Amino acid sequence: MSILNRRAFLASSVVAATPLLGSAQTQSTKTTVWPPYMHPAPLELRIPQKHPYLMLTPSQTEHARLQADSMPWARQLMNRIFARADKVAAKPWGRLAPAGDKRHIALGYDLFRVGLAHAFSGRERYATWVRDGLMAYADLYPRLPLSKGGLRLFSSTLYEAMWLENIVQAYDLVAGSGVLTPRQTQHVENDLLRLATACFVIRDFVHDPRLKNLHFRCYNFQAWFISSVGLVGLAVNDLDLVDWAINSPYGFRFQVARDIRDDGMWWERSESYHMFVLEAFLPFAEALLHCGMDIYNLAVPTDRMKDFEEDYLTDTSNWPKSLRLMFEPLFYMTFPDLSFPVLGDAEPGPLRASAPFLVGSSRYRDPKLDWLVNFDRPEARANAAGRGGGVEEDWHWLVYDAPESAPSAFPIEEGRFANTGEYRNGCSLFPATGVAILRQAAGDYTSQPDSTAISLSYGPHGGGHGHSNNMDVVLYAQRRQWIPAFASMPYESSWKYNWTAQTISNNTMVLDGVSQKPTGTRKIEWPIDTATDRVCGILERFDPQSKAVSAHCDNAYAGVWLRRSLRLAGHTVVDAFTVADPKGGVHQCDYVLHIDGQFEKSSVPLTASSGRLGNACGYQLVEQKLRASTEGPITLTFTHEGKRLRIWVLGGELTEVVIGEGLTNLPDRKMLMLVLRRRASRTRYLTVIEPVKANDPIVAVRTDPLKAEVVVEFSRATQRVPLE
Repeated sequence: MSILNRRAFLASSVVAATPLLGSAQTQSTKTTVWPPYMHPAPLELRIPQKHPYLMLTPSQTEHARLQADSMPWARQLMNRIFARADKVAAKPWGRLAPAGDKRHIALGYDLFRVGLAHAFSGRERYATWVRDGLMAYADLYPRLPLSKGGLRLFSSTLYEAMWLENIVQAYDLVAGSGVLTPRQTQHVENDLLRLATACFVIRDFVHDPRLKNLHFRCYNFQAWFISSVGLVGLAVNDLDLVDWAINSPYGFRFQVARDIRDDGMWWERSESYHMFVLEAFLPFAEALLHCGMDIYNLAVPTDRMKDFEEDYLTDTSNWPKSLRLMFEPLFYMTFPDLSFPVLGDAEPGPLRASAPFLVGSSRYRDPKLDWLVNFDRPEARANAAGRGGGVEEDWHWLVYDAPESAPSAFPIEEGRFANTGEYRNGCSLFPATGVAILRQAAGDYTSQPDSTAISLSYGPHGGGHGHSNNMDVVLYAQRRQWIPAFASMPYESSWKYNWTAQTISNNTMVLDGVSQKPTGTRKIEWPIDTATDRVCGILERFDPQSKAVSAHCDNAYAGVWLRRSLRLAGHTVVDAFTVADPKGGVHQCDYVLHIDGQFEKSSVPLTASSGRLGNACGYQLVEQKLRASTEGPITLTFTHEGKRLRIWVLGGELTEVVIGEGLTNLPDRKMLMLVLRRRASRTRYLTVIEPVKANDPIVAVRTDPLKAEVVVEFSRATQRVPLE
């Protein structure tokens, strides 16, 4: 029987089953009004009598050893774990750094890694080193004051929670080794672990000033707070802490009900932070499962109570939610190479079998998760050039088995995903997140890497990690993102607020040289909108059969209407972007595309230009290279490693064409930009974006005003593309 079978750890030695008190019964929460779903039936925990049982059980460690004995990749991985532990544990503990020193983050990871090496090897010297570190922190921590913001050791409660999660797991890994005396165990549990939870545990949900900070209610921070407190509760057998983590007004149940959107995405609207939240919940979910409680499949009624300041509701259904929803949407967010259209402060991927997906595969046996784990398993990484090169130091692969039977092809499913997401004819819609992806290929689009796909982002801003870029697009074609969106510049840097927080760094519209709301003219690292002043577009049409989507937004610029309509015509994109000021105000309208390639040629002569494109809102970081003015159509061709992208700009209005060079998400890497500038109170940009096929290029593009359509003439055929 596989060690992943739940019966393996439920059959382990346990204490008498103990009911987990319903939150309404706890004295600490009498001052607040609880939503209906906050009154669960009494739950039972079966906490094993002996450590470890949080992220690892004895049967799992034995399985890891057997893996290492029988499989070369597993032996390689195990040796890396031991080598890292040997290097770390060779340094004796001295005096700890003062509070606020970021070295504590690395020390927390080191304690867990050395504890892991002890669990896998049984070597006492590893356990002794971890014990000494825990004792050092237990001596230091009570001397540190608790600030009003919930801080002791760090300048960020997020760092405090991530550190605590590592600390408590390190303790669990060595607590049963025999190296800690009863007095030392009590010292660590009371003066370090329990005491650290005070940074995050709120008892008075009416008067506690920390509630003014939304990080204690709904951001990714709270997911880490919940997990770290819950793990401590399980490790020290404190059911009140476990109860708080699950059932308190902003606990796990609340976050599932409210902050996982109907389409499965985390409300902060970033693929990276979506995974970050899953990484936070994973250790707590596994530890609870080892103690007899399954929150992977815990269904919670949806929460429709109220908006928070920047976390406002966009759900449309009343269907229950569970953690499982979060494991679905990223599969439907991908391009054919499994990369993502970057949303907010995120990375473009690609989708990989990281720990949450590996563990999720064993918990859900979902074909998509199984396929990803099988596709990305360590043996494949070690043998496939260009896919990571060797075995990564992720111990989960030693413990969780790849599925014995997994689909050989990407098992994307036609129909609905999560509660309200849609996947039809190769196209995805995330109605709560506000993202649509049109794909040329249907079914297993990963089998057609040369096909074209384009995304439209029109939804809510997404809190502090959102970018001011409503109506943004990302184009994938010819096995790459030709028109990408950028992840964030490094945090706490001038580039973050001067570039990636500004609209000019995106593929959308900028008016009057000023960024969209909520950034505007400000230099701000974390721009946020609010429930009373939203930046959120509205979907008008999603038509997978005709590969079309359109949406509008009238609050990115006060009183100005932005509308974008996209259609896929085979491998080609028709983009219609309208700007309209109902009051007749004339605006400088800049249609912006960032193009990952080199400029090759233009159908209209361009003259050399230099100097910055502007003085503020990111324009000061764009260097002009070429320029022209035209009222007629123009084509611009770009190349990359023998591939070509051509942009057809239809004429009819005076347009300044600027080719410049801007930043990316790295200060030392630049990329070409195309800016089409007009001055108007109402204008519509019509562009055809062509990933050029040498055997069937476009030879002409024209409009038919009588039929409101764009006529695209290829060398072999003609295609008429309606604009509405």
